[in-house]
Amino acid sequence: MLTAAAAVHGEACRGGAAAEAGTCASWCRAEKCRFCKCSGCSFCTAAGPPGVPLAGASTLSGVPGSSGGGGLRRTHQRYAQYKPGPAGCSPREGSVPFVMWMPGRTGSTWVQEALNSHPEVTMLGEVFNNGSTGEEFSRNMCSFYGAPIGRRVRRVRGFKQKFFQCNADLHDKLCAFRRQPMAMRALESCLRPAGMPPPAGMAPDAGWNVSTRSYSVYSATGARVICSLRRSSLDRALSKGVQLALFRKCGVSNAVTETERACLHALQQEGVTVDVDKVLQLVQEAEMAAEYNAAVCEAQARFSPVFFLWYEDLLAQPEAIFDELQRFLGVEPRRLKSTAQRIVSTGAASWIANLKQVQDAATRMRGDRGQPATGASCG
Repeated sequence: MLTAAAAVHGEACRGGAAAEAGTCASWCRAEKCRFCKCSGCSFCTAAGPPGVPLAGASTLSGVPGSSGGGGLRRTHQRYAQYKPGPAGCSPREGSVPFVMWMPGRTGSTWVQEALNSHPEVTMLGEVFNNGSTGEEFSRNMCSFYGAPIGRRVRRVRGFKQKFFQCNADLHDKLCAFRRQPMAMRALESCLRPAGMPPPAGMAPDAGWNVSTRSYSVYSATGARVICSLRRSSLDRALSKGVQLALFRKCGVSNAVTETERACLHALQQEGVTVDVDKVLQLVQEAEMAAEYNAAVCEAQARFSPVFFLWYEDLLAQPEAIFDELQRFLGVEPRRLKSTAQRIVSTGAASWIANLKQVQDAATRMRGDRGQPATGASCG
């Protein structure tokens, strides 16, 4: 797995870095040395596997040794069955389009608020999670990327999206990936359109086939990708559990405004008892998705600039990570500001009444099975 918040872009294809060999080894073996960064791994030979482009000699557009337009166009040649973006969909000249792929509870609101404090960046929220029917969805996304550069839409423009829902049939794809992680191509499976719409009454976090339709626009505009990820499945599940309590009390999912922060403070003063069974279910789901999400991003790094933004690293060294992220987006790094407040932070044991019970239950769940309990839900 890549190091904290590593940016994978064209320059990496010139030879890779030996220092990354240990961290990328598992991915390079799984993908048979296809990634440019794998040239630092000792087991990736000069000859390479048959039919696989050599590291440092990529044929992808947007990287050394390539020809053609934006870095995602060749991806769509592999996935020709997916509908291309609307005719004329292209980025505004001089702009930098980007998108953040994220599951819930990985600090995306914090990042959005911070990036919007930069005078050259506009980052919208989850405005393109739904509305996948008809061409209007794609046209609206193209219009945003192609908007004139000004105060409303700045030079560097993007949004966050629950892309990892992978067309609303995610569970089956996760189970298939778990059974055969090396044989299953994560990005390709994520982009495969769902055969059936969600059951009546089910409202997925991202609409039916949104990932595929959105990807066609990223292909047309050459959008850079920020992958917002989190290592600890238990912490992510706890954050979701508290978010549900926050929503019941305050009607919001994050604490950004003064009113929202005050309501969160009141909730903490009252104390919260989370649903242990629900949190354990969320832990299972998060563990099931974590490796798959990272694999999707690793695969995408073969085709476009990708920034791996790990929540834990952002907490540990926010200034350094935000500096790297700003350079990735092509803006001069500056001190960013955000009013977003973490809903589960240091000292949570003082107001989450059954935190120890949840932690012990999660430990038992793993111990009983000898590994993260992800297989039970696949049948």
